[in-house]
Amino acid sequence: MMSRSPKKHPTIAPSNLLSRRRFVGSALAVPFVVTLPGSFLAQGRAPYAVVLGTAQDAGVPQVNCFNANCNAVRSGLRPAPRVASIGVVDSSAGKRFIFDATPDFVAQVGDLLSHPVAGTAALSGSVRLEEQLHGIFLTHGHMGHYTGLVHCGREGAATRDLPLYVSPSMASYLRNNEPWSFLLRNRHLRAIELEPGVSVQLTDAVSVTPFEVLHRQEFTDTLGFLVHGPRGDLMYVPDADRWEDWPVPFEEWLARADVALLDGSFFSYDELPHRPQGEVPHPPVVVSMELLGTRLEGLEVWFTHLNNTNPLWDPASPQTASVQAAGFGIAQQAQRFDL
Repeated sequence: MMSRSPKKHPTIAPSNLLSRRRFVGSALAVPFVVTLPGSFLAQGRAPYAVVLGTAQDAGVPQVNCFNANCNAVRSGLRPAPRVASIGVVDSSAGKRFIFDATPDFVAQVGDLLSHPVAGTAALSGSVRLEEQLHGIFLTHGHMGHYTGLVHCGREGAATRDLPLYVSPSMASYLRNNEPWSFLLRNRHLRAIELEPGVSVQLTDAVSVTPFEVLHRQEFTDTLGFLVHGPRGDLMYVPDADRWEDWPVPFEEWLARADVALLDGSFFSYDELPHRPQGEVPHPPVVVSMELLGTRLEGLEVWFTHLNNTNPLWDPASPQTASVQAAGFGIAQQAQRFDL
């Protein structure tokens, strides 16, 4: 089992990394129950993160998939889950942020903007999106994580200088490929380049620290994020190849979190019989649970970014029961975590 003691690393600026606090939010002991906001949230005083989607990039159903999971959605037995994303709301500061611009960007921004913030009345008619959504953070350049940016362009919201927080690699990719370069060239989006290990202050109460994640790099590198609030720190890593061999060890980032939303794409290694595991090298849930142990003291772990083949989509599956019994959670849309 990993140590919970934070370790220093020479590439991290210590002054920009917040110390770990006790997390006040959802309860691991009750999987599949959406955490309702507490009194602080009701009064608009505490920032929080909200789950906006939990599916792998291609969604459920996937275009070529007619398995039990996809057929359950196609037939209406289950609602169509949205692609993995989270939002961050600081009501008192009047700010909202979204992490990844997925193919479900329109619906997810709509969900996020339904969370009231100070200084904003109920929305009606057309609004200036950049006045309601105060920043987009991108993890990397795979289809489920940035393609929703098209809705910021001339044919859509026609935003003006909407802050887009990205790695230098992601910024370069967007600047050198259409239609993304059009969005930057015409100032629909304003790229803000992040330095791994260096925090960005979003409001008086909320900051974000990006860090490098080991994940295949066809177009860009990959970032994970620590979201820091006055009452807790949330780790968000929807996509990874494995938990070993990171530039800064995974354990060091995990030790700084109170809750972690982690890549749960596949439950086990034998889930894709038609494709070699090395072609899609995500850490299976069974491997992650073995690595993390039944529970790390003071840490909640929730799995997200589930592939269309994942048996965890079925709340009655034995795999779901095994995750719950081991003390882990399966993230649910609209679930909230106090920060």
